[in-house]
Amino acid sequence: MVDTVWVADLRISPATAEKITREHGLSADEVNDAVKCVPGLRFTWNDHPERGRRAIVEVSIRGCRCLIVLYPRLDDAFGDAWNLGSAYPIEG
Repeated sequence: MVDTVWVADLRISPATAEKITREHGLSADEVNDAVKCVPGLRFTWNDHPERGRRAIVEVSIRGCRCLIVLYPRLDDAFGDAWNLGSAYPIEG
């Protein structure tokens, strides 16, 4: 069974937006459109020793497979609000 995640709210800091554009060629708007309020997003949990628990979501942006790193927001009572950690294209 594939786990799915719902993203009702996505916060993207200006620094993260600048980084994903500069380093990975993706815009904050593209990432937002790829994950916010999109049903059936496939994901897996990842426990990073320094950064903590995060969801790794696979999406398609401009026909390219991309991984999106999301951190659950602690101020969210419903569990569907996230902070963007990173976004980057992958091969395959």
